Amino acid sequence: MASLIRTTLLIGTAALFTACGNAAETTDGTATSTPTTASTADRTSYERPDDHAIGRVDAPLVIVEYASVTCPGCSYWHQTVYPEFKARYVDTGKVRFVFREFLTGNPQLAEAGFKIALCADPDNYFKNIKLQFDRLQQITQMAQAGNARTAYINLAKASGLSEEEFATCMANEAHRDHINSKMEQGFDEGVTGTPAFFINGKAAKIGSVEAMDEVLMGLLGETPSEVTDEETPTVESAE
Repeated sequence: MASLIRTTLLIGTAALFTACGNAAETTDGTATSTPTTASTADRTSYERPDDHAIGRVDAPLVIVEYASVTCPGCSYWHQTVYPEFKARYVDTGKVRFVFREFLTGNPQLAEAGFKIALCADPDNYFKNIKLQFDRLQQITQMAQAGNARTAYINLAKASGLSEEEFATCMANEAHRDHINSKMEQGFDEGVTGTPAFFINGKAAKIGSVEAMDEVLMGLLGETPSEVTDEETPTVESAE
């Protein structure tokens, strides 16, 4: 788990990506858009209007994860536990999953990554987050070699943004405020490191597939035998 003290908030991507130049305006709003919101009818009582979520709104369990795209523990969870979690619980209507941005690991790189996900097509938000977890080792190595800007330009292009839109995105104050607000809420809820999980508003530990099943099946009143092969299809979606 990556840890963070409360006084460490956004330190800004401008210093990290000074070679990007001044922010340029776009005609289609792609890189200057503000975080999307949904009506209260599309949200549970555990969500914020600007949250990114998947799964049925009427699911009996709502799991909120605070995570950072530069947190190795978060990357590990999303690569090893999340596919089973999504197939068994989200896709079957048992869980609604909410993802909230929280800067740990390298805060500057995490902010840049989250901004790219927020600037790109909102329908691809979870795909972009997955891409960053998949590329974390590569991005870290490039950053250590002084090539952070190239790594994130490549990431932006893979997310559908041009280099000019990437520069605009890094200067987007609305997205900075969005991330900062999520972090403040996380601190208020007791988050000190990532990944951090809350189930129906209560802190929980689901760091492994076994722990996930033990906790979630208990809350759902199920037994291991009730998790059938039909309920756990192979899912290739990047969400």
